[in-house]
Amino acid sequence: MNKEPRRLWCGSVFPGVAAVLVAAVLFVFGGGRGDAPPSEKLAAVSEAPSAATSPVTPSVDGILFDSPEEAARQALELLAAGDAESLSRLALSETDFREAVYPRLPASRPERNTSAEFLWGMLHQRSRHALAFTLDRHRGQRYELIAVDFVGETTDYGPFQVHRETVLTVSAPDGERGTLRIFGSMLEQEGRYKIFSFVTD
Repeated sequence: MNKEPRRLWCGSVFPGVAAVLVAAVLFVFGGGRGDAPPSEKLAAVSEAPSAATSPVTPSVDGILFDSPEEAARQALELLAAGDAESLSRLALSETDFREAVYPRLPASRPERNTSAEFLWGMLHQRSRHALAFTLDRHRGQRYELIAVDFVGETTDYGPFQVHRETVLTVSAPDGERGTLRIFGSMLEQEGRYKIFSFVTD
């Protein structure tokens, strides 16, 4: 077995979206640097709203996990089974995005003129494409989870935190240790975790 982990897959690559706001939101929540805008524009989009203007944020719904490792193991099991529908349900839903996440983004401010529908549509489309690519590469492969690391930044939005660029260290079917990126950011709320999307680039 190699001493250094090998990269089993470094993430999917899809054509970039022209809009700066879309690129920034995918950077913040998708899990990668990708087509990130200039740093000053990115900072303006990714900063959390001030406490004085923060709306009341409902809890995210659906499937949440007690740890990142629990979420990763479930995702790996469904990946081995090739269960795209169940994998999709692990990620943030449109309702979660509209009600919990979007109101916390500076992009939701009236002067930005950027709707939740627009941002969700772009994120959801890329997430579906990324998941399909991941399934094509790894369907039927049974990986054993060793560790979960967030190699990107963590942003505190008050009621929830976003941990970016999730990397799984796994034992491959041939016994060799490697790394996988099968989903991007993870959202943490009150000590529970949810996969944000399957965008990894």
